[in-house]
Amino acid sequence: MVHEDPILATWSSVTNTNQFFSIMPDGCRDLILKQKPGSPKRFFVSRLMSTPKRIFAKKGEIFIGVRLKPSAVVAVHRLNDLPPPSSIQRLIELARYAASVSVGVSDMMGCLAVAKSPASAANDLGVSLRTLQRHATKTTGRTPDFWRRLARARKAARLILAGALLHEAAHLCHFSDQAHMTRELKNWFAMTPGEFASCRDDSQHPAWGICHRGHDAPWTGEHISTR
Repeated sequence: MVHEDPILATWSSVTNTNQFFSIMPDGCRDLILKQKPGSPKRFFVSRLMSTPKRIFAKKGEIFIGVRLKPSAVVAVHRLNDLPPPSSIQRLIELARYAASVSVGVSDMMGCLAVAKSPASAANDLGVSLRTLQRHATKTTGRTPDFWRRLARARKAARLILAGALLHEAAHLCHFSDQAHMTRELKNWFAMTPGEFASCRDDSQHPAWGICHRGHDAPWTGEHISTR
């Protein structure tokens, strides 16, 4: 079976004050190295999210992460009992050791990111809807509709942040109407389209996290700083 590099990007963050911050669902899992001042390093794998997660970080905490592609399968047991990595290079090595992406799963995820429905994705992939449902659930732990809806919501949010009118974003992302888009954005991100529009000029707002690499974004590895 042909496999791709499972790494989507690397990232880092240093907190300058005690603060809460929100993480938006992006369809990715991350290998994260966390260190509090005066404490040992902690190493863990994040979970897939379907709603925003609010995190509290103390001043001076350092986070270093490797973001995996949405289609990556993570063998978490391979990481059990391993010591925390000492560098970003070692974290990358562990990511490639524990995670994998098959070309077939990657193709499926790419198709779901642009599909109007799970049925249309199955048709484009040349399989039955039931086969697609079984395969997606087995390989990713989520249904085809989870991936299709997440990609659509992320695209709509990014369009609004970029200045699109709300009705234009709803149309371009194949929502049945603007009210449908509002419900979906609230379900995924706990924000209305109007709230996204109101923070267009505030690049530090958590909403802009949706513009980071994730499901439906280009899969080219790069370093991103969230400092």
